[in-house]
Amino acid sequence: MSRPGESDEGAEGGLRFDVVPGSPRLIVSTPSAIPEGAQRVRVVAESPRRPGRYRVQLEGGARYLVSAAGVAESGAVRAGVLLTPAQVARLVHEDAVTAEVDRAVASLARQRRSRRQLEGAARRRGADARVVAEALDRLAASGVLDDRGMAEAEASARLRRGEAPARVRQRLRQQGVEAPVVAEALRQSVEEEGFDEGAACEALAVRRWAAVAALPPDVRRRRLTGFLLRRGFSGGEVQRVVRRLEREGVEAEQGTMEIEDEEGEPFGA
Repeated sequence: MSRPGESDEGAEGGLRFDVVPGSPRLIVSTPSAIPEGAQRVRVVAESPRRPGRYRVQLEGGARYLVSAAGVAESGAVRAGVLLTPAQVARLVHEDAVTAEVDRAVASLARQRRSRRQLEGAARRRGADARVVAEALDRLAASGVLDDRGMAEAEASARLRRGEAPARVRQRLRQQGVEAPVVAEALRQSVEEEGFDEGAACEALAVRRWAAVAALPPDVRRRRLTGFLLRRGFSGGEVQRVVRRLEREGVEAEQGTMEIEDEEGEPFGA
């Protein structure tokens, strides 16, 4: 305890104890100095251009864009709050994770993608793998990122375009979807679409016959066979359909229909 007129630095939280001579009162005050590394929040406001995202500006000038959860997690809940170094670090982390979440959502809005595809894109950008993993985990937990749902939608779309299950399976695996997920998605899509491989192969071949009917027989056979094989139909099924068309000389009443092959060129061009 200090003598009258002196002061002590208390052990509890850096409090200052002042003894005033002639007074029975003990005056307790906090030190005026800000702990090293701590920063005070200057502004917290929802972004007018990006609803659900909050701009946080510190008095030092640093600016961050985080989710509502990020605001709460970092403690930057209102202007004037003093953030500890740990809270500032958390704010920086939330800013990085939020940026990856937003990039992934924008990518998913443009095209169906698997988690592995998003990870690959982030890796090519040189993004921090741990930050990306956390961002994708959040999207998966919210249902925005769903490999099974993506596989089912992609499988159904490709079956309707005339691709055989074998081709659909190959494409989904190339997109990074796990084999068990692909198998279940394909099984469900085939059932829901009522897909019959033989009928689909024949229908697609008939639609293309008018485009190749005038070609020399060997060229016509090669092009039609290659086209159907690229769609994933089995060799036996393709041979059966091509031979029947050649034997019966089927002509597509609907005329030539431009169906592009896998390289993006109209078949028969």
